[in-house]
Amino acid sequence: MSIPRPTMTRIRRWVIGSSIAVTGFFGLVEVLAGMNVRRERDARRALGDRLYVESLGTRDPIVFIAGLQASTRYWGSTFDPLGSSHRLLFVDMLGFGRSPWPDVDYGLDVQLEWLRRTLVAKGATHDVILVGHSFGAIIAAHYAARYPDDIRHVYLLGTPVYDSVDEARERIHDMSHLAALFALNPFLAREGCMGVCAFRPLWRVTLPYLRPDLPPEVAIDGVSHHWASIHGSIQHILLRTRVADAVKQIGRKVTFLHGRSDDVTAIGKVRGLAAATGATVIETPGGHHGYRTPLLRILATDPAVGRLRRQPVTE
Repeated sequence: MSIPRPTMTRIRRWVIGSSIAVTGFFGLVEVLAGMNVRRERDARRALGDRLYVESLGTRDPIVFIAGLQASTRYWGSTFDPLGSSHRLLFVDMLGFGRSPWPDVDYGLDVQLEWLRRTLVAKGATHDVILVGHSFGAIIAAHYAARYPDDIRHVYLLGTPVYDSVDEARERIHDMSHLAALFALNPFLAREGCMGVCAFRPLWRVTLPYLRPDLPPEVAIDGVSHHWASIHGSIQHILLRTRVADAVKQIGRKVTFLHGRSDDVTAIGKVRGLAAATGATVIETPGGHHGYRTPLLRILATDPAVGRLRRQPVTE
């Protein structure tokens, strides 16, 4: 059965018109995304080669590193009572939040180099307590392994403990469809990221409603990145950097705080790593974003933190 010539002509016109419309739309997205990224980069140029840091208090430093796509806002005011005895430094990692967005590979060495320059500039090179959540736990563990003489103790919250790329991919796939998209399908992830960059102000307003499973500050900060930073951080660090390698070097300085309902890593995996390295595990009943109040209690009573144990804890 042949298709009549007028019908075939209409089909061709529709296909051509649709192709032009789709191409034009994605072209517009690319242009808007590029303009947005340049504007965000310009806003951060004053930081030079240092990361964005918010600080509170004086004396020995406690450095807080949030998880992937989160920023200093993730910690809120939970730890402010500790500012009377310690200097609290809340850091945005390279390519996220209000830190610079350079055109680099966003591998582990790059992140550690920027963090090192920043902490040296802040004078945080002695008796440092490191706190890292999720992706930030990987960074914190490897920083402590690289500069062990600077570090008094490391608290790793909701730590991704994966033995291989395949295990990491499988775990990320099970966490959420969005996480799987960014980790497992780079083409679709890139187009999605370009859409976020192009319409960032709109996404900042709508994401807390679209992701009610996340704390609002995490959802909002989830768009404070660009394609190079999110793709590089996932591919080079989250999937391919084993936190176990760092913990083996600093085991007794490490305390894992991990929830029995945390879907990033099964609690048994964390117990096994702690047993093999001499690290400590403190278990909580909650999930991946339920660590702030338990950590405050721990910091206020742990002898490894020194003077903090004498400070009152308020909810």
